[in-house]
Amino acid sequence: MGRRTRMRFVRPPPSNFYFPRDIDNSLKDKSVILTIAEFEAMRLKHYRNLPQGEGEHGQKTCSGTMGVSQPTFSRILDKAHQKVTQALVEGKNILISGGNIEVKEIFNGYGCLNCGAEWKDELASKNRKISCPNCKSEKTYHLIKEPL
Repeated sequence: MGRRTRMRFVRPPPSNFYFPRDIDNSLKDKSVILTIAEFEAMRLKHYRNLPQGEGEHGQKTCSGTMGVSQPTFSRILDKAHQKVTQALVEGKNILISGGNIEVKEIFNGYGCLNCGAEWKDELASKNRKISCPNCKSEKTYHLIKEPL
């Protein structure tokens, strides 16, 4: 009996769970199911171009971002490659679903140098001038917190 699956940490999953985009229920049987963790592994390695493991001087790595060991990350990525290759070769749809995951969201907002308050704002940016809703101070800064 194998070990139980460890929690994988991922960013919010994609809004499109099927490739091609529209799929009816009759085509689900002709689909390859890619777990959200497998999708995240491909996103980190091939889209964000992060190293798999052993990053230098605090550099982010794929395995560290997902909270798994480098060999485990490598196995997740290999499985994802096998499934995507199968879908391409056999002309199957890809369904992204399931897995033992915890979604980690990015905090995007502002902080106040005067009172220390922090608040979320989806439209936050460095160039946007805003005052603190707490103390009305103009001494604010753009704040992004990425999950570990």
